[in-house]
Formats: sequence, C-alpha cells, structure tokens
Amino acid sequence: MRTDAFDMAIVHRAFRNELHNAPGLVRDVEASDTARSAVVGAHLEFILAALHHHHAVEDDLIWPKLHARAPASAEDITRMEQAHRGIVDADAKVKSILASWITSTDARVGQQLVEAMEGLSARVDEHLADEERNIVPLINQHITPEEWQKCVDRAAAFISRKNLKLGLVLGGLVLDASSPDEARRILADVPLPQRILVRLLARRTLARYRANLYGSANPVKRFRRTTVRRG
Repeated sequence: MRTDAFDMAIVHRAFRNELHNAPGLVRDVEASDTARSAVVGAHLEFILAALHHHHAVEDDLIWPKLHARAPASAEDITRMEQAHRGIVDADAKVKSILASWITSTDARVGQQLVEAMEGLSARVDEHLADEERNIVPLINQHITPEEWQKCVDRAAAFISRKNLKLGLVLGGLVLDASSPDEARRILADVPLPQRILVRLLARRTLARYRANLYGSANPVKRFRRTTVRRG
C-alpha cells in the first residue's frame, strides 16, 4: 500500500488562513484596549505553537528518513530544513514584539508586529508551496504508510489533556479547511481518542473560539478569509 500524504496540504490551508488573517486582527485593536490585545496575542501564540509542533514532526520523523532514502533529492530536503530554520527566526522576531504590544497596544509597536507577521506569513507561504510541490511526492514514495501514521499520531498529540481546548480548535480549523470527503479521510487516520473528541467537539469549540476572537463565529464578516485551491 502506497502512502498518500494528502492531509499535508489541508493542514497547510489552515495555517495559511490564520497567518493571513493575523495582521488584520492586530490592526483592529484600538489603542489602550489591552483586554482585546491579550485575546489577539493569545491567538497568535497558539498559531505559532501549532506551527512549531507541525514542523517538529517533520524535523524528527521525515527529513532524516528522506535524506537516507532519497539522496538524489538532498538539495530539496536540505532546503526544507533551512526553511524551517528561517521560519524559527521569523517566529522569534514576532515573539520579541508581541509581549510589548499586548501590554501597551502602542501603534508603532503594533505596526512592527504587523510587519513581522507579514514577513512570517510570506516565509511560511513560500515554504508550504515548495513542500507540497517537491516533498509530498517524496513522502508518498519513500515513507511507508506505517511511518506516515506515526507522523499523524504525533501531530494529533497536540490534542492532549493539558492542551485540550486549543487542540480542539486546531482540529476544527483543519476540518474547516477540508471538503467533507477530505474531513472524513483525515479523521479516519487520527488516533481513536482524538478522533472521538474532534468529531464531537471540534466544530463547536472552534465556533466559540472564533466568536471570542472575531466577534463572530464566522471571521469572513470581518476579515478576508484566504481560500487555497483544493486539489
């Protein structure tokens, strides 16, 4: 049985959507509204943590195997590793500004944060497109279904007892970025405990989270939602 890492592109859609919406969230915070900046800041920290978790799975479980099994593609694989390091640097720049903005809501600091988020988003966009184009075919060819399932299990571990709400929000974001058939296929591969939680609670948890973050369960009413072509 051949590996089909179709779910990689769907998870990427969720990250793209949230990173593209982030600058608008920051701009929308009024001066001195630290209650609002705390909500937006916590969301940005959550998305950065989820992205880091996603990349750590690849760093630990994918790149070493591909280096060993696909030496002819070493340049592509090394480029992925370098891109991850670049994203870590961009992430650090965002975090270096974020704490100050949350407590001050200073307009100049806010603009610095917007620019840092836009820089991070651009880096991530470029990397994800490169990965989907050049690495997913290598995963399908050189990573076994059992090995890929370990990656899925490790990714699903973001939904844990200590991280349950945000894990369910992330699950809801992935389902929201999926077609019905894609959602069915993704859930079929998720470990049973997380699968049950996501099926029962993810969409409702996401709706409540979005209502708090955007003032509506549907962010389209306030921000342009990025649509990435499926297929």
